[in-house]
Amino acid sequence: MSSIGAYGYPQAPPYDGAKMFNCTSRPGRLSFSPTSPTMYRIGCSMTGGTSGGGWFVDHGGKTVLVSNSSIGSYGHTWLAGPHLGAEAKGVFSAISEKFAGQG
Repeated sequence: MSSIGAYGYPQAPPYDGAKMFNCTSRPGRLSFSPTSPTMYRIGCSMTGGTSGGGWFVDHGGKTVLVSNSSIGSYGHTWLAGPHLGAEAKGVFSAISEKFAGQG
């Protein structure tokens, strides 16, 4: 994967939460222990309020959600998020199926 684009609405200074920002960076890996899943980590200066924002890649001309902002550094130099794979897709599909046609 050459780069990931992370999107969010950071609200801690210097941001105010009113505008969407993004960071595009080549992903690295972050793990806190050998028994914890490895997360994606990208260089990014977005601050608090960004959590939950989607991370996207171009996969053969199709935009694919691969992660979301979950944690960041105190110095606002990086963000990290989980790998959203088959398990996340299964949850999304089950919820979509359950609520299809409602609302």
